[in-house]
Amino acid sequence: MAEKMSRNSMPGQGMITLGMINQGMITLGIFLPAVIALMVVLGAPPARAEDDCVAVLGIGPEIDRFLDQAVAAQAAGAGVMPITDVLFGVTEISPEDQQDLARRPPVELTRRTANGGDYVSRGPGRITVEGVFAERDTLFRLPELIVGRYRLTEEGATLHYDPAHTVDVGESMLGINFFMSVNRTEISKDKLAFFFEDNDGDEPDRCYLVVRGG
Repeated sequence: MAEKMSRNSMPGQGMITLGMINQGMITLGIFLPAVIALMVVLGAPPARAEDDCVAVLGIGPEIDRFLDQAVAAQAAGAGVMPITDVLFGVTEISPEDQQDLARRPPVELTRRTANGGDYVSRGPGRITVEGVFAERDTLFRLPELIVGRYRLTEEGATLHYDPAHTVDVGESMLGINFFMSVNRTEISKDKLAFFFEDNDGDEPDRCYLVVRGG
């Protein structure tokens, strides 16, 4: 019996060894905190009220500029704006990432209806831009082609992304980048709201209050 157990316990014979278990536990111990952190950062329940929104200073003028350009493009039937004018409040972008953004032609807006239309952003390839947003290090992964629809209202604008050509937002945990795809973004003079993945509801996954002045 002892001899039989010894043969079956030899590594490489389909048996799980103690060393393999220990290695698995070590790996789990390394990556589990990152996974938990990701769930907290990107996978937490949607914001249910304005009390759950994060107040952000300094993005008011950038939102105003974006909305003014979108309204002007709609009135003219078409228009363009730099891709950086859509990255509201993102600071501390490295010179290398700024060069990657500068290589992308301006975002094109084309009126299709009385209050909305299509937008397209093209680039030489997929890039990942790192910056600081709402006092957090944040990653923005932009594919070669970004496509979607926009709708203008009295309050502001809503951007709907084509799932196959959307922007990913994420963070880096222990050197590993984690991302969530953006379904749509709602922009007003007072609030910025993100809806991730397949969230087609009314409650955003992340929202930010625009703090003006001070």
